[in-house]
Amino acid sequence: MGRRGPKQEVDLIEEDGPGDPPDGDAPEDGGPSGTAGTDAAHVRRRRATTLGVGLLVVLVLVGVVGQAVVTARERDRLAAVAALPDVVAPLDGPPQILWTSDEDIPFQVTTSAGHVAGAVTHPDGRVVARAVDLATGRTVWEVDLLTAADSMELPAGAVPAVRGSAYCWPGTPDNRTSDVMLCTADNAVWLEQDGTMRWIAATVTRLVLLDARDGTVVADLTDEAAAAPVAESSTTLGDLVLLTGRTSDGAEVRAVRRDGTVAWRTTVPAPPPAEPEPGGSPEQLQLLTAGDHAALVTPDAVHLLDATGATVRRTPRAADAWVTGSTDGTVVLGAGGAYAPPGGPPQAPASSTFIRPDGEVTRPGEWVWLGVDDGTAPFTTLTWDVDGLHAWGREDAPLWTADVRLPHEAVALDGLVHLTDGTGLLTLDAGTGAEVWRVTDLRSDTPLMTDGRVLLVTAGSTLGEDGGTRLVALDRKDGSEVWRAPTPVDVDSLWPVGGFLLGQRWDHDVQTNRAVVTALG
Repeated sequence: MGRRGPKQEVDLIEEDGPGDPPDGDAPEDGGPSGTAGTDAAHVRRRRATTLGVGLLVVLVLVGVVGQAVVTARERDRLAAVAALPDVVAPLDGPPQILWTSDEDIPFQVTTSAGHVAGAVTHPDGRVVARAVDLATGRTVWEVDLLTAADSMELPAGAVPAVRGSAYCWPGTPDNRTSDVMLCTADNAVWLEQDGTMRWIAATVTRLVLLDARDGTVVADLTDEAAAAPVAESSTTLGDLVLLTGRTSDGAEVRAVRRDGTVAWRTTVPAPPPAEPEPGGSPEQLQLLTAGDHAALVTPDAVHLLDATGATVRRTPRAADAWVTGSTDGTVVLGAGGAYAPPGGPPQAPASSTFIRPDGEVTRPGEWVWLGVDDGTAPFTTLTWDVDGLHAWGREDAPLWTADVRLPHEAVALDGLVHLTDGTGLLTLDAGTGAEVWRVTDLRSDTPLMTDGRVLLVTAGSTLGEDGGTRLVALDRKDGSEVWRAPTPVDVDSLWPVGGFLLGQRWDHDVQTNRAVVTALG
């Protein structure tokens, strides 16, 4: 026994010669039977050792390959999330100040070059379309939509609260990155008189289709928009620009090609608008793009039109219902309210009608917009009311209901739903609605932001106040804190645009409100 250990060690290292008998064979003639049994045992041990080492190598290789697959899958997931709107570029730690500008930065369209573009009004009535490089804050191009000479002459002593209005819409559906944008500008004025606001209708309006990459005018549709019936709203649908105006029979929609010629016209029956409140403006017709269709909102209905102008669906609209938005080819019509204001009249229960070309469904609750959705959640929509948060599939019954009050903007990532509910940050399993984790010591009145790996929230005093607002990164899976740092500049608001974090602070003076924008990254 005392010598067996060393002998085994030597035997395991030494190699057998070619004449060694295989395991289980009889010993050679003249050899002692005990020696043959010992040699056979040594062979078995060597084989076991060899197999063990081989298995260990295989397991190590499997682990390495498995980790590589996980890493590749995570890399692909992050790349897919990064391509979504309103996602911050990956942050390895607290963001730093990239630039600050006291020029108006429009956030209406994001271009393929990573620029933001849109329309900007000036106190003198001038309106410009402008594109800004998000990486540097530098103005890439700027073109006039209205000059100061187009501004409206006001009565003596009149003080304009808002002078001129303008906006640009992306030339692609669902507000995705676009290199074409439709811009409208007018010289309408809101006057402040005796503590009330009075609206004066525009006398000059311009409508242009611009190349968002360099500001080139693709088509000037101002004359067509001014032709009877005068356009009250416009949108893009593929290569067409749609305009709508009122007629004696309802509303006319006409589609204009980029060369200025009319492709088609269609008339949709609609009642006249209701009388506005004293000092208010009448309700206008509304056009918006919903996937491959356009939605015309009239006082009594929502009409879905295809690319030829044919009405594919008409959904009645109550006088107190409003379009809350569109997403993935669906128009959402809201009505009622989840909670009645204190001391106010009772409200009808909140409901949301989801309108698609192939059908519509009305569900209880207000629509909860997903700021980021990577497509991993099994539900199609979220709504909320006094009974909680409801997740819906294609069927009428909810997939699940969670006890969540006052949910704000939500983010769906990797099978989880993250949202703020007035008390902090809450994460639910997207498949069951079960609570995964909750953090209650963070603010919830800023947008919930993500880079695909962490969730970005704020903690501390209100943005813009003294006391030190903190930007906090949380692990999306368990809510653990990854890092925390002071917000590097005082801002009144903070939100994600084009992969960057943009903060805005308003500088108020007697005549103007000036916005100072800071980019973080």
